[in-house]
Amino acid sequence: MKKALWLLTLSFLLFAGCSHKEDKVEDDPMQLLVRQVQQCSRLYTAEYQIHKIVTHDDVLRLQGQLTGEDYDITLPMLGDRKIAIPMDVTLKAYIDFDGFSTENVERNGEKITIILPDPKVQLTASKIDHKNVKKYVALLRSDFTDEELSNYERQGRETILATVPEMGIIESARQNAARVLIPMLRQMGFSERNITITFREDLNMQPIIERRES
Repeated sequence: MKKALWLLTLSFLLFAGCSHKEDKVEDDPMQLLVRQVQQCSRLYTAEYQIHKIVTHDDVLRLQGQLTGEDYDITLPMLGDRKIAIPMDVTLKAYIDFDGFSTENVERNGEKITIILPDPKVQLTASKIDHKNVKKYVALLRSDFTDEELSNYERQGRETILATVPEMGIIESARQNAARVLIPMLRQMGFSERNITITFREDLNMQPIIERRES
């Protein structure tokens, strides 16, 4: 049986600004907009520091087959094993504007809609707090192996990644991207009330996840 308790502390990383090169005057303002947005490159929208406690307990079981019948017998007299593993995981959410194009821009008179590229999440670090690992191993049971500990850590990471859609990461990505793009659009003459920043309608709520642990 595995249980997991996790504490999420969320801190937004607002992009201080995009590094713009001096642009030549172009006839098509949308092309100019696309060039300016592309220069934003990768926009990190949020960083998630997650502390999670992975717990595991088991009782020795005897499983097999006898005279064609399967059996599964618990052996509580041999004792059980329990472990609680604190671990810290760092996730970073970002939007990559490298492939941004006119297909991401919809203009209808004075109104303009920016369709953002799909948000992505990097799992940049995970670490077990070995000093605070708590475990109990009955006298007749073998200790937890390094392989088992590694598997529990992996299961903890996968549990965290499975809950990414519940963290509000997509909405925070949209809001933080808007903080960068709206001033840019206002400088081009668009009124803020006519600006919409959104994602594509069929966006999967589970963002693309990259594992790049340091």
